Amino acid sequence: MSKAVRLAASDLDAVEAVLEDGAMAKTAVRLDSGGGLSSGVWESEAFTWETDGYPVDETCVIIEGVVEFRYPDGSVETYGPGEAFSVKKGTPLVWHQDGTVKKFFVIRES
Repeated sequence: MSKAVRLAASDLDAVEAVLEDGAMAKTAVRLDSGGGLSSGVWESEAFTWETDGYPVDETCVIIEGVVEFRYPDGSVETYGPGEAFSVKKGTPLVWHQDGTVKKFFVIRES
């Protein structure tokens, strides 16, 4: 029988940090539905990452910390605890965070 899968920040307690885009990060994938759809919890120390095209479709809810998106047109968006955002695959942006960020995520990799 299938059941809902709980996502909790504490899922990260059992995960080792690895180097990801120049910063130490943890990812706990809690559901991998196949077909490129997954969800879980992610945490990273401070870093800045620039991409010409975001690699996946992703929806997130920030649990802790602040993320800033800088766009090629000069606009900036900031997301903090309790706020959600979605990024479409291919979106050019700079992801910047001054400190540790934790987020719940849903990713589609198609």
